[in-house]
Amino acid sequence: MKQREAFSRIFAGMRADLHDYRDLRELLEAQFLAALEHRSADICDIGARITALAATLEQRRAERAALAALLVPRGGRIAMRTVAQRLQGASRSAFDTCWSALETAVRDCKDLNLRNCRLLMDQHDIMQRVLHAEPDTYAPA
Repeated sequence: MKQREAFSRIFAGMRADLHDYRDLRELLEAQFLAALEHRSADICDIGARITALAATLEQRRAERAALAALLVPRGGRIAMRTVAQRLQGASRSAFDTCWSALETAVRDCKDLNLRNCRLLMDQHDIMQRVLHAEPDTYAPA
């Protein structure tokens, strides 16, 4: 594969990821609202959609890593910053902008996912305490 094609595929993958991370953000927001409103069927549906989208994002990430390995000089560190160093001018600027936006989208979705996880775990903990009350709750002191 030629370098130009590898760069082109990396750019295309990053742009597709940016689109999919916007979708993931919307799904994570919907999941949060469904959890707040205790809509378990919606939580399951949204969870399945998140899982499918995460699999797609992971496939693209793996492809990007493989393409980066083709572009980095032998023995070099396989990282997108190293790949970016191979570009000049407007191409480098576009790459850096796209990569920065992608990093921000990933961090945002990770934060939302952690927020959702905390909410769901807290709800689960509360339900466990309600359903399995401590045996000595009403015992004389």
